[in-house]
Amino acid sequence: MKFRMNPIMAEYRIEDFLDIRRSFRPCFSPDGYSVAFLSDLSGVAQIYLVPRQGGDIKKLTSYSEPVADFAFSPTNNELLFAMAQGGNERFQLYLLDLASGETERLTNNDTAIYRFGGWSYDGKSITYSSNVRNGTDFDVFVMDIATKKPRCVFDQGGWCDTYGFSPDGSKVAILKQHTFMHNDLFIFDLETSTVDLATPHAGEAMYGRPYWLPESNGFFFLSNEEAEFLRVSFHDLTKKKTKIVLDFSWNVDRLSVSKDGQLLLAVINEDGYSKPIPYDTRTLKPISAINLPAGVISEITWSNDSQYLAFSRESETANADVWIWSKSANQSQKLVTSPSRVPRETFVESSLVYYPSFDRREIPAFIYIPKDTQGKKVPAVIRIHGGPESQSRPIFDPLIQYLLYRGYAVVLPNVRGSAGYGKAYLALDDREKRMDSIRDLEYLHQALEARDDIDSKKIALLGGSYGGYMVLAGLAFLPDLWVAGVDIVGIANLTTFLQNTSSWRRALREAEYGYLDRDQEILRKFSPINAIEYVKAPLFIIHGANDPRAPLSEAEQMAGKLASLGKEVQLLVYPDEGHGLEKLKNRIDAYPKVAAFLDKYLMN
Repeated sequence: MKFRMNPIMAEYRIEDFLDIRRSFRPCFSPDGYSVAFLSDLSGVAQIYLVPRQGGDIKKLTSYSEPVADFAFSPTNNELLFAMAQGGNERFQLYLLDLASGETERLTNNDTAIYRFGGWSYDGKSITYSSNVRNGTDFDVFVMDIATKKPRCVFDQGGWCDTYGFSPDGSKVAILKQHTFMHNDLFIFDLETSTVDLATPHAGEAMYGRPYWLPESNGFFFLSNEEAEFLRVSFHDLTKKKTKIVLDFSWNVDRLSVSKDGQLLLAVINEDGYSKPIPYDTRTLKPISAINLPAGVISEITWSNDSQYLAFSRESETANADVWIWSKSANQSQKLVTSPSRVPRETFVESSLVYYPSFDRREIPAFIYIPKDTQGKKVPAVIRIHGGPESQSRPIFDPLIQYLLYRGYAVVLPNVRGSAGYGKAYLALDDREKRMDSIRDLEYLHQALEARDDIDSKKIALLGGSYGGYMVLAGLAFLPDLWVAGVDIVGIANLTTFLQNTSSWRRALREAEYGYLDRDQEILRKFSPINAIEYVKAPLFIIHGANDPRAPLSEAEQMAGKLASLGKEVQLLVYPDEGHGLEKLKNRIDAYPKVAAFLDKYLMN
């Protein structure tokens, strides 16, 4: 029987959903009267400016490629931003003169990656990391803005990122990654050219960027050293001692300290929902709560006078926009409202559930049921997040909302290995335990089968990046459960993925999936390509030609082998994309095809 489209407001097309815009990553101007932010109003993320009190928006950049990062000069009428080409993630740094509108390129090697760290407080220097030396190791540099000459200050190998200067300009903070969940925090003294390990520890631990006190004698930061969850710590630079100052039973996933050092904002991730709490840094007692509707907060930043806080906020029914919180009024208001032709009442909120897996471990999942199902069971799409050290959260997703509008249920599981549920949970899918996370999908299917609102015979898998791997693994290792799969920039073969991924990523990814020199059996066993003969469901693959993480060869070998076996597969490649679809024009081309593919196998 053909399933009827949800009759509520049936005049909206998928393009109307995809055309919903977003604003994010706010940054105060030095005088605090304006807020710059990124928005995809033009189809790719560009920089815009709006008065702090609200008003007309001014566009500052107009490129065909998305801007990835930016920051105002603290002293000059300039703005630094980063941008790559065609999704290749080889970010270059540019300096925009806000008076003339002229842009100057600061970096000059198209084959290298430059990651901006921050401005010095006097506006004379910037710091960044780059793999320009050998294409693999990221060294840390300080560049004099007047002369445009860089100086390498840290070249100890590996993946290093810098997070700006101390307020007095004498020190630079550096994070060196060993894996995506294990790093070290160093403080480099620019005056003595010495480096100090601020976080000596045993075992694996994760440390976040430092948020300095204005006297430069210490900083707050996040850490899960000897703990399950990220908590707030303080490092005294004079005493060279660290103490835990705020501890919760969930991760603190955002932290920011006001410029005067008096207020600290901790954003706690409670089951995926953001809970922002401001604290007095002297007493470490909470002050009045920031009251906001349920949702997710990201990219928080303070004005220079410490009176205002800007952040990006979104929820399942509200696209991402920039908000302002006033310290004196203790009030929040939306500063930017991005356009949407689809009314908010069309959108659907989820229910958070926990379901038991094979070992009785409870697995969290967000379940969305479409409006007005008329008591009938509906087909479902399981959307699996990437990472795997990531988390599905209650954010706005236009594709999910369109599928709900179309009449699908949508399920977002956080299978073992997901972030947000503690260090132990995060490690439950590492290397030889990979199949355990795939079995979480099997037991999710069982949980959905027991419901009276989902048709368990019509369930598809959809995911990107590592989520794409999970789609392929689900189809190959659990072939009888799914009727279709959509793989976006996924991994088909763990061995070739590790061999061909960018060299600077390889060591970090081996810690998760297995090492090329000693874990070949694990890599072979858990590669979907090696169980391809068991795949029964039709597969739709989307990939970017310039993907530096999961190279296009992953999609090509999967599609080629499926086709050679006479199995149904479609491959869609975008020549101007990398690890995902950053450009609206490509999403508007790809996702209607995805919707038609799902309709063909789930709605009929």
